Amino acid sequence: MKIETKYLYFLTLLYFIISWIGILHHELWLDEAHHWLLARDSTSLFDLVKNTRYEGHPILWNVLLYAITRFTWNPFSMQVFHILISTSVVFLFLRKAPFSWIFKTLFIFGYFMIFEYNLISRNYILGILFLFLACSVFKERDRKFLLLSFYLAVAANVHLMFSVLSFALFMTVVWEQHQQRLLFKKRNYNWGCIIFGFGLFLAIIQIVPPADSTFFNHVNEMAFSEKFTKGFISLFKGLITIPDFTTIHFWNSNLIIDWSKKLSAVLGLLLYLLPLLLFFKNKKTLLFVYLSLLGTQIFFFITQRGATRFDGMTYIIIVMALWIEYYFGNHVYPLKRFLNATAATVIKNTVVYAILVIQFFSGVYAYVIDYQNPFTTSKETVSYLKQQKLNSKTIISVTCDGTLISPYLEKKVWFLCDGSFQSYCHWDFKCAMNISQKRIIAMITEYMNLHDEAIYVSNYALFDDAKPNVWKSVNQTIKIRFLKRFDQSIMKNDTYIFEIVKIHTLNLPL
Repeated sequence: MKIETKYLYFLTLLYFIISWIGILHHELWLDEAHHWLLARDSTSLFDLVKNTRYEGHPILWNVLLYAITRFTWNPFSMQVFHILISTSVVFLFLRKAPFSWIFKTLFIFGYFMIFEYNLISRNYILGILFLFLACSVFKERDRKFLLLSFYLAVAANVHLMFSVLSFALFMTVVWEQHQQRLLFKKRNYNWGCIIFGFGLFLAIIQIVPPADSTFFNHVNEMAFSEKFTKGFISLFKGLITIPDFTTIHFWNSNLIIDWSKKLSAVLGLLLYLLPLLLFFKNKKTLLFVYLSLLGTQIFFFITQRGATRFDGMTYIIIVMALWIEYYFGNHVYPLKRFLNATAATVIKNTVVYAILVIQFFSGVYAYVIDYQNPFTTSKETVSYLKQQKLNSKTIISVTCDGTLISPYLEKKVWFLCDGSFQSYCHWDFKCAMNISQKRIIAMITEYMNLHDEAIYVSNYALFDDAKPNVWKSVNQTIKIRFLKRFDQSIMKNDTYIFEIVKIHTLNLPL
């Protein structure tokens, strides 16, 4: 067996083992639980389409989860499925990417590939799979244009961000065909354009929310100048990914930004010149990079979504650009008289490997912290409920705080704001916004008019300074006692558990 083959299987196996250990110690957060529950509690594919119409995401990931939930309601199956996809991406990257083994190793164990797009079960790794499949056939893009177009069309149907990257790569190939005067002159090109065009159209009709969606309400209220902030700093956050590891609440933070926003703004601006340094020899690669970055800026401007997982797309753009550049010939460039090939390569490699090393150490730290600390309190909460044999009782919560525990309970939770049994989040926080303890108790009292007992599990405490296992009469209808609080997690989502009974059913002294 060749040494390259040994590296391939060893690193893939090592990645899978580390990922398996990681998901054993990773608790679902809201978005992971939400999409699992969307699939779990949809009664049919038609019902799934109806339930996801306000999501702003193509439905592909939810369809795959829907298929899994027909066999099991255990959310760990989603996590296993997710790392199987990420391991497939790693195998593909190790086998097909034209990089050194040092580059490949640093990349697969970097922040995004070992943590953000691996341990956290979302749709991003599925999009990366199809983008990397497109890169894997890029060398033979003329002969395999139909397959390339298909991969990009599927990637576009994973997430809006992947629609942007797919469109940029497709347009880069189309521009190359135009330069070679091959555009629309070969049948496979025509069919490829049809396949990708249909895939992009299908993605768009799934992404555009209904007219009555409230998703953009907060965005419309923002000043025009303020909308540029998230997109402006995204390239910096995606490449220089150094979370604040001085606290366990590191997720979606950046140490340099927290330390100095002014310095981060300057570095963020300068980084937009980085592609010129890395890819100045090839105009086609520059077209892909800046078209992708422009698309991501539009995404941030329109949606105002700000999180490390979105910023990571800029990192994937650079990696893809390095990959496809390998199959483009170098152009005559103005800097040739000042910068010879050797000097250009040294500078490029220094910058690229510096970014990879940053990603690697951030990935190791993030993995270790997630291993040592609960990501959320959801699994601990449900374990306590099961140990105390409280899980068989009706569980009530305010609203989406119940979404976190529903996967582990494997049943629905009564949402006070909805007045019904629910599981996935409806993203309407009008009821829960600035809600008071008095209002929550009023909703609980209304619920208890028709019920004798319930277990309240929520991020909202019912009263402050509660003593464990001490009954407290809050009105003439109900009594409440505080049972447990879980307050140590990366996500910082404190969870409170209270037992509630109707007064006439209680045989305990006041």
